[in-house]
Amino acid sequence: MKSLKRIFLSGLIFIVPASLSVWILYRVILFFENILGFFLKKHIPEIYIPGAGFFLLIVLILLIGFLADNFLGKKILYILEKFFETMPLLNKIYTFIKEISSNLFHGGKSVFKEAVRIEFFSGTYTVGFVTGQSSIKGYISVFVPTVPNISTGFYLLVPENKIEKLDIPVEEAIKTVISMGIFGPENGADKDRSDNFKKE
Repeated sequence: MKSLKRIFLSGLIFIVPASLSVWILYRVILFFENILGFFLKKHIPEIYIPGAGFFLLIVLILLIGFLADNFLGKKILYILEKFFETMPLLNKIYTFIKEISSNLFHGGKSVFKEAVRIEFFSGTYTVGFVTGQSSIKGYISVFVPTVPNISTGFYLLVPENKIEKLDIPVEEAIKTVISMGIFGPENGADKDRSDNFKKE
């Protein structure tokens, strides 16, 4: 009986992450397929086949990447980027998503100075990101993203003595927030993940 239980658990340990990985990949592909696939199905249904939207999106990404890799293309993308950055409301969403993308894909320079722990509700704590020194003496500007919709969040003014710096890179803290704590910092994967959040 114990042997059967061990075999069942071994199979479960394999099939759960494998099936979830396949399902998540399927949902991601489906999401990207619908970005251009919806347009094709609505306006050019005679040429649409399943997967065409995803394929065209890959081509579009490569085309934009090609533009970003030459002088003229950089100028065009720079103008478009400035447009996004000057649009009210849209600029906040764009800047935050760009920050996450830069950190996840190629470690771009972060607009976040460092990751910190702050008290969010009475007796509970959260991860925030320092965006700069506040104009109010003794206070630090901190952005706390919401989960799972991390394109929005809270801008907080936190007293300097109420902030605890986390000994992890900003990009690792972002990964932790995005995964809702499922994936902890890489440099602490073998440690108790609560270590960074213990009260002094």
